[in-house]
Order: sequence, then structure tokens, then C-alpha cells
Amino acid sequence: MCDGESVLLRPMTERDLGTMARWDADQELTNLMGGVVRCEDESRARFAKLLGDRNSVTMAVLTQGGLLIGDIELTEIAWRSGDAELVVRIGDPAYRGRGIGARIVSSMLTVAFEQLNLARVYLRVCADNHRAIRCYHKCGFRREGVVRRNLGPNDDARMVVLMTILRSDFIRMEAAS
Repeated sequence: MCDGESVLLRPMTERDLGTMARWDADQELTNLMGGVVRCEDESRARFAKLLGDRNSVTMAVLTQGGLLIGDIELTEIAWRSGDAELVVRIGDPAYRGRGIGARIVSSMLTVAFEQLNLARVYLRVCADNHRAIRCYHKCGFRREGVVRRNLGPNDDARMVVLMTILRSDFIRMEAAS
């Protein structure tokens, strides 16, 4: 439960793309994620590619009432090494800071390690996105390092934290809870 609210994950569908495109055009959200604002056509092309990519698992995050509030992805899945990158976004600002991120990250890690049999999940997060970093720590991710990258529409230099979690650490953490 997150503040009395349950959230659901379901596979992303074509009907979600319009909402995702609006989030891709949200300057505040793209800044949090170190990205650039995308036009609707760019967003639609990106998500259509993800939906058809065997090296990605893209899920929609919904409230119990069916409102689409975010998305979570395992991308760049390397089946031989068992690695994947996690990308999570709470697109609806009314649902940020309510503990939902930790819940959906844990759910996606269960998919990664128990269903897909991956060995390691990693992510990159802007060092100034403290709320996201707290969420990832809560879910068992460990900081691996920090790099400086030129991000955003102006290629501003920002620090990016690389975080990882291994299947063995996730299983140990789940057993302890």
C-alpha cells in the first residue's frame, strides 16, 4: 500500500502512448530524468520501438481506478550476461513523493529476477534527484559510481549516479522482509 493506494502494473499498450507523449513534453519531468523534451512524434516512435523490442519490458503504472500515472521499463536487456537497465517515471505529479516509486521498482525487480532470470539490474539517476536516489536505496540498489555527463537540451554538465542491484542481494532482502 502507498498512502492507502494500491497501484498496478500492466503491459504498455498503444492507448498509453498519448499520455506518455505528454509526459515526454513535460520540462520539469524531463529535467528530473536528465532528458530532453520530445515532440509527440518522437515519443510515439520511441514507445512503439520499446513495445516491439524483445530486449525491453515496458509496463504502465495504474491506480486501482485505472488512471495511468507512470511507466517502468527494463531496457537494454542483455540476455547472455543477464543485465538490464531500469527506467522509472511517475508522470503524474500528483502521485510523486507518495511511496509509489519504491513499490513499482520492487515489483519490476521481482519480474527481472524471478521471471526473466536476470542477474543484475542497473540504473542511472541524476545526482540532484534525491527523492529517486532514496527510493532506489530503499529497494536495495547500491551506488557504484558517479560520472559527469552533458544532459538536457543545453548539454549542461550534470553528475549522474550509477546504481546496481544483484539478484542475490534482492533475494536476500526479500527473505529478510
